[in-house]
Amino acid sequence: MRAKRETAFEAALLAEQVGYQRLWLPEHHSTGVPSPNPLLLAGVLGSHTTRIRIGTAVTLIRVRDPHLTAEDVASAAFFCGDRLDVGFGRGDVAGSAADALAYLRKGGDATDEAIRTVVSVLDDGRDWIDPLDTPYERWLHGAGTRSAELAGEMGFNYCHALFFNVDVDACTRTLNSYRAAFPNGRTAVAAALVANDDPVIARTDSIRAGIKVNCAGTAEQCAAAVCKLLELTGADEVVITEMSRSADDHLRALKEIFGLVAERLGGRPRSAGPADRAATGGEER
Repeated sequence: MRAKRETAFEAALLAEQVGYQRLWLPEHHSTGVPSPNPLLLAGVLGSHTTRIRIGTAVTLIRVRDPHLTAEDVASAAFFCGDRLDVGFGRGDVAGSAADALAYLRKGGDATDEAIRTVVSVLDDGRDWIDPLDTPYERWLHGAGTRSAELAGEMGFNYCHALFFNVDVDACTRTLNSYRAAFPNGRTAVAAALVANDDPVIARTDSIRAGIKVNCAGTAEQCAAAVCKLLELTGADEVVITEMSRSADDHLRALKEIFGLVAERLGGRPRSAGPADRAATGGEER
C-alpha cells in the first residue's frame, strides 16, 4: 500500500510538471487502493502543487453525510485555492465494504438531494458552518442518462465514464442530452488506457475487474484513441486513467501519452487526466 501511495503521489506531481490540466482523485473502499477519501487527498496535493486543478472523481455522496462533506470541501479548498474541482458521483460502494457501510446508504432520490444539500451549505452556510468563499468547479460524473440529466438540472459540468460502458454512440447521445439541458456546461469523457510497447504486458495489465479498458496498446495508439474520442464525442476534455501495473510503466506512459496528444492536436491537449491508476472501478453510476 505504501508503494501504491508513493506512486500515486509521484504521478500527481508529474502530471503538473508535464502539463496536464486536472488531476482527478477517486473514492474506493477496498484493500490495496490509495484513495478512500479524495477530499482529504485533494488538500494534500493542493498544498504540493501550484497550477494543476485538483478534483474528486468521485465523492460518493450516497454513503457520505452532506454537511460533513461540505466541511471537507472547505478544508480542501483552503489548500487548493480556486483550483478545486468537486466531482460528485451517484454510485454505490461495492465489494466487501458494501455490507459494512450499508447503514450509510441512501436511495437514488436521497442521493440527489444530498448533492443539492452540499451545494447549498457551500453557498449559504449554516449556523455552524461558514459559506465557502473560494471559487470551485462543480462536476457530476456518471455513465447513464440520470447523472447527465441531474448535471444539466443543477448547472454542473458533466463527465461520462466510458470505462463502464464502451458504447461511444451511447456516450455521445448522453452528452448531447446534457448539452441540451445546460449549453454552457463543460463536458469530459473518462477513458481507461494501458500504454506499453509490449503487447503481452499491455493486454495483461488491461484485465481489470469492473473496468473496461478502452485502449491497450502503444502510447501512440492510446494517444490516437484520446484524439478520436474528442472528435467523436465533441467533449471538451478527456480524462485518462492509465492502468499499467508497473510504477515505471505508469509514469512513462503518462508523459508519453500527453506529449503525443499534444503533437496530434498541434498544441496543448484537451486532456484532463490522469486519474489514479489503482482505483477506477467498482461503482455503479
